[in-house]
Amino acid sequence: MENPIAFTILVLSLAAVVYISWWSKKFTSTTTDFYVAGGKISARLNGWAMFGDYCSAASFLGVAGAIALTGIDSWWVAIGFFGAWIFVLVILAGPLKSAGKFTVGDVLVSRFGGSSLKFLAMATTIVIGTLYLVPQIVGAGHLFQLLLGLDYNVTVVISAVIMGMMVVLGGMMGTTYNQAIQGVILLAAMLILLVLTAIVHFNANPVGMITQAMQTVPPTSAVTVMGQLPPLAEGQEWGALALAQAVREGFQNLPSALTPGVSVPDAMNQFSLVLGLLLGVAGLPHILIRFYTVKDARDAKKGAELTIIGLAVFYIAVLFVGYGTMTVLYPYLIEMLEAGQRGRATNMAIPLIGMELGGEVVLGVIAAGAMAAMLSTSVGLLISMSTSLSHDVYSGVLRPNSTDRERVLFAKIGAGVLTIIALFASIWLKDQNVAILVAMCFGIASSTFAPVLILSVWWKGLTKEGVIAGLVVGLAVSLTFTFARFSGVPEVFGIRVLGNPALYGVIASVTAIVVVSLATKTRGRVEEFMAVAHRS
Repeated sequence: MENPIAFTILVLSLAAVVYISWWSKKFTSTTTDFYVAGGKISARLNGWAMFGDYCSAASFLGVAGAIALTGIDSWWVAIGFFGAWIFVLVILAGPLKSAGKFTVGDVLVSRFGGSSLKFLAMATTIVIGTLYLVPQIVGAGHLFQLLLGLDYNVTVVISAVIMGMMVVLGGMMGTTYNQAIQGVILLAAMLILLVLTAIVHFNANPVGMITQAMQTVPPTSAVTVMGQLPPLAEGQEWGALALAQAVREGFQNLPSALTPGVSVPDAMNQFSLVLGLLLGVAGLPHILIRFYTVKDARDAKKGAELTIIGLAVFYIAVLFVGYGTMTVLYPYLIEMLEAGQRGRATNMAIPLIGMELGGEVVLGVIAAGAMAAMLSTSVGLLISMSTSLSHDVYSGVLRPNSTDRERVLFAKIGAGVLTIIALFASIWLKDQNVAILVAMCFGIASSTFAPVLILSVWWKGLTKEGVIAGLVVGLAVSLTFTFARFSGVPEVFGIRVLGNPALYGVIASVTAIVVVSLATKTRGRVEEFMAVAHRS
């Protein structure tokens, strides 16, 4: 074992998580308890739980690590993650809580009826949730690999087993308490990193991180010119600031860490990324299900407001920590890039800066925060997916007369199967930046559930056929361009593949919804539905 003290701290935090899940079993006797904790969660607790659920591996590891490698461009992701919550608060939080019960499918069925929508909503939930689960397992696998020195394939199996076990043990009540506690842990961990980095390397002046970044070439750009630097004497090594200064002075034409356009090179890519992030939250099943755990629309909005405040503090800290990490770990980041380990450099930059700042103790705290982020999101994803499987399909269509025990058992089995599927995908995508993986999921969500749900609660002219068309077309287009990107395909039917599928997916989905709705008349119980969705 390479880092026994850090590993011990992590194991203790995991033991607490598993205990909370086990303890909460006594609150999970019915399907309502398992799905949404009986709707008994307070607004404050739900706000912290949503914060913990939302600040996944992408936020804690991926965004800060990406900033450390490429500079300001990668903060677009954080801005999108944050701004999307304001959009959800204003547009969707209240109506969604008022109109639904357990799942996204409930909202659609309560207006239009029909089992076809339940199947389609379930299928979309599974696709988004499984793909979103992958970066959590990837991040956890890399983290355990760093701490234990084991093979990545072994560590992702360990991570997946822990995630699946938490769902089987606890249901939504245990998930909520764990997510709230883990939200506090990961926020504290990021703030600890900010304070320590400022004190140790920037004379207790956080602004110095930004000042230094203005004079630093991002590692992804610097690695292209390393062979042109003058050689060092035998036995000498580059110091972080010395190497950064040498690159800056020798190559004035290279961008700084505050130069836009390094990792998102053109307007179409930037617009597609921002669009996907802005609309994505409105289509993420594991986030939307949290609005059903409180008693009414007012508490749903209060919880979202608390989440927004926490995210504002967190993402500001992420920017500073990302720049601080770039400065402190500059030679190491370039070394990993030269070795072709970009995924590891991005995803492990934050644990490595923790190790550099305070040895294994700080590494253990950061590892606990990172694992908290990944576990809370993973369990939320598995709960939302298994709930959709059990509620929308098993009890809603296949076995309407099934007992509560049978439904909960089906949900737990579904969670196990989905974890295994995500595990195999995590092995395939192990070298991808977790923030980019999550952003792709946002693109799929923004192309499917987001336009359908927004139009369901705000447009009386929407029809059932329009919903089906929007979900099918949006899912097909977004998945096509997602897998084209991961496969390195530059074009699909002559259309350039972008870094995020949202631009094509949203346009295709909205066009299909509007065109088909205008051509059909099945508007459902529109007046009754709107009255319920928008009641104060």
